[in-house]
Amino acid sequence: MKKQILFLLMLLPSVVVAQWLPFGPWSVCATNTATMLPPASITAVLFQPVHPGLSVSYEFGWRDKEFSKWFQDAGIGYTYHRFAYQSVVINTKAGYRRYLGNLSLEAALQAGYMHMFLLTDRAVWDDDHWTSKAGFGKPQFITGAGVGIGYDIGTEDAMRRIILNYDFRLQMPFVKNYTPLLPSGLLSLGLQFTL
Repeated sequence: MKKQILFLLMLLPSVVVAQWLPFGPWSVCATNTATMLPPASITAVLFQPVHPGLSVSYEFGWRDKEFSKWFQDAGIGYTYHRFAYQSVVINTKAGYRRYLGNLSLEAALQAGYMHMFLLTDRAVWDDDHWTSKAGFGKPQFITGAGVGIGYDIGTEDAMRRIILNYDFRLQMPFVKNYTPLLPSGLLSLGLQFTL
């Protein structure tokens, strides 16, 4: 039985037809995060200490009309939160974009997975004393909503769009007994383009 399963697994790549992603828009953004509730997090991403990051995503258009678009994207990002953690985020965003000439406005909901790698040791109670232990990090679920503005500087064949987005995110569970939900604001500035 094991040999038959192995044979089928080896045969699988030759019968599965792979397809390249269509030449849809990719986006690359520089980000800054502030751990506060809105509206304070909107201005905090500009004036508080910088917690930089980078994100890359690929957008799928669900319904594309002349003046609007329903979209979803899949992305991966990295954030460095000074003195606390660094994280890798895999998420998806679904939203609506309205075109006003070269200008566009959008709103979206998002959900995803965040894996935090703590920058400090964690203390664990071991019988009668605390011991310092390193770990692989902390898995978390993220959800949120965001708004954005874009300006198209490309042509119809080669999309080039400058984007500025503000996202409000909730990380959960953050610390079970202390702060189960950690709110954060994420400001991203980048370029959306087709290949």
